[in-house]
Amino acid sequence: MSGNFQMSAQARMYSLYGLRVKSSIALPCPHAGDQNGLPADVELVEDSRTESWQAFDQARTSHEDDGFWECSTFQDDSAHVVCKGHFEFLVSGDGKQVRWRKLNDVSDEALLTYLMGQVLSFCLLTRGIEPLHATAVVVDGEAIAFLGSSGAGKSTMAAAFLQKGYSLLTDDVLVLQPDGDKLLAYPSLPRLKLTPETADAFFSGRRSIPMNSLTSKMIFPLSSQNHVGGIVPLRALYVLPKRHSKRRITVKALSGQTSFLPLIANTFNDAVLTPARLRQQFAFAGKVIAAVPPRQLSYPKRLELLPEVADAILADLSRELIAA
Repeated sequence: MSGNFQMSAQARMYSLYGLRVKSSIALPCPHAGDQNGLPADVELVEDSRTESWQAFDQARTSHEDDGFWECSTFQDDSAHVVCKGHFEFLVSGDGKQVRWRKLNDVSDEALLTYLMGQVLSFCLLTRGIEPLHATAVVVDGEAIAFLGSSGAGKSTMAAAFLQKGYSLLTDDVLVLQPDGDKLLAYPSLPRLKLTPETADAFFSGRRSIPMNSLTSKMIFPLSSQNHVGGIVPLRALYVLPKRHSKRRITVKALSGQTSFLPLIANTFNDAVLTPARLRQQFAFAGKVIAAVPPRQLSYPKRLELLPEVADAILADLSRELIAA
């Protein structure tokens, strides 16, 4: 087996996004413990046998290919995901097993980034959990989340908050669960993905790992001082702009359709588009809006201004606290 994974004599149980994940390789997640012999929600299995991956004789129900990320879903609800030249994954239709293999001598950190993000999202959906494409930091014991598509600046915004002494909760995948009239936000891996430009501005000198051969983004492992590993309530959800302001930083509340559409557009997994999944998306968006109405953030797209943008967000949170 290539890479630096530590194999254990016996598979261990880990906790991630509220799921019990069984794996014989060490994962950077809290151990779930025995919990009276409860079974795993998801089992991760390495399968390097060539014959296991040679053919899929089912008819596809969907297929997408962006040049690096290729995903097919099938009639039994299983999914075959390939990060070309890097990794390959097969998710069972019930979301209880993920088989994986490396296609090249790539880093374990990169494998985990995709395995515990894009791939595990299929398993979450089978349990009625809608992951958001968002990054969250923790301020005064509560999650502040940034919602947006790839390249919107979610991780960059988080880096600005880390520079101010705050901690990361999750990067790229945000899992929320209702708790009465609140939403609880779950932690992800202690990792942040940044472009070299952003890293030079906020993370200079830190150890980094290439994400894949087709992007300049790097993976930055975080220490426990920079990452919160527990569940915290969601305080605020900021939608990052598609078009940036040229002059000033603004924050405004969203309502009606303007609050609904960003949540639908930025659910994490867009490969599963069944009617049941779409109904699930709409119901989830309604719950989020009722508990934590999103706010639109607008600012000039300049790295040197991001600490000022972070200050504007903190000021917005303070105004809300005073008003309450």
